[in-house]
Amino acid sequence: MVLRLLARYRRTVVLASAILFAFLLMSLATRREENLTPFLKRILLETASPFLRATTYLRDSVADVWGNYVDLRAVRQENLRLKQEIEGLQVRLNVLEEIRRENQRLMTLLDLQETMSFPYVASRVIGRDVTNWFHSVVIDRGSRHGLQPHMAVVAPGGLVGQVVGAGPLSAQIQLITDPVSSVGVLLEHSRVTGLLEGAQFGRLRIKYLPILAEIRVGDVVMTSGLGGVYPKGIRVGQVVAVDKRSGALFQEAGVEPSIDFSRLEEVLVIAGEHADPSRSRRSGE
Repeated sequence: MVLRLLARYRRTVVLASAILFAFLLMSLATRREENLTPFLKRILLETASPFLRATTYLRDSVADVWGNYVDLRAVRQENLRLKQEIEGLQVRLNVLEEIRRENQRLMTLLDLQETMSFPYVASRVIGRDVTNWFHSVVIDRGSRHGLQPHMAVVAPGGLVGQVVGAGPLSAQIQLITDPVSSVGVLLEHSRVTGLLEGAQFGRLRIKYLPILAEIRVGDVVMTSGLGGVYPKGIRVGQVVAVDKRSGALFQEAGVEPSIDFSRLEEVLVIAGEHADPSRSRRSGE
């Protein structure tokens, strides 16, 4: 029975015996150190050193793991704080940049206002054509501000279109890129007139140009004043292509508009003779 127990717990018995032996040797060394031989000292050192090394290694490992965990957690918290701070600064930077751009646009609009000899109503674009072909926009001024259908609309780059519907506080603007839009135009170089029409994908085209007229690419296109809607001399764009077919009665020209309608944000509505000029000039009311 005893042999079975010893065989079963052999490792435990050996370890306990080694520890007991080491303890006895340490006791002897304390009591009679002068009689302890170098041989026994070596036995004591060899027996205790593995346990001491294991204890030291375990202590150092735990300390390293804990230190790394604490440091890593602190670094993660600092990174999160810095990330949130950067995001906040980026939002502020975007707001300031948008304010700068708006101020720049308003300064350009103010320059345009100073050159105009017509009463006008300044307004902002608050809606766009849902088809995204830029055929119409909605502005934040309406009949209460003197707006009526068939009033011309301009921007710092040139002609925008005309008012086609006005409610009390808003109005719909038909852009010159609308396929059903038509504007009487004049070519600055050749001084010939034609009819500017909108086309698909935001393009413009002049029809009914005299077949013998010299039409140049790059020629400036402006309103002719014919038709009674658009005053004469408003810039529309420039010629980018000439279509002169053999045997045709007229030639045509492709025109690049002077305004990027996808970025249109502020406009001036030229008040007609039926609007109240004093009311029109108070655009902030």
